[in-house]
Amino acid sequence: MYKIRMAFPLLLALIVAGCSVGPPPSCGDDIGGVADTAVFDTYFNAMALLNETTGLSGPEGDRGAQFAPGDALAIQADTKSDVEVRACVQPTSGQSGTIPFDQTQALSQGQANFPIGSYSPGAHVVRVIVGGTLVKNFPFEIR
Repeated sequence: MYKIRMAFPLLLALIVAGCSVGPPPSCGDDIGGVADTAVFDTYFNAMALLNETTGLSGPEGDRGAQFAPGDALAIQADTKSDVEVRACVQPTSGQSGTIPFDQTQALSQGQANFPIGSYSPGAHVVRVIVGGTLVKNFPFEIR
């Protein structure tokens, strides 16, 4: 009987914790999954996720490029023409709450940087969207 009384509060705590975590926030019902490479090729020659200060990508890890806490990140794009780009950052490691970054910026033809800020430790993905279409996914991890 003693073991049951001790297990019940633990079980209840696990249930409550599970309900509060929930799925990670989303950039939109239709945003996610595989990027549309044909739309990407219409607007871009190349694109990369970089440390804004160093201009370098992080080393590749199991969950994408790895960056340190406090690193300011940016999307660097080589555009074929002027284009409006939405960047939305989703946590992917089970964090619930809100989207930490969701902004649209007009990029001019040629080389352009889109600063997206710094993030808390964990796994994330940058969704790059043009005209409502996902064109690029950049998974990354802050460690």
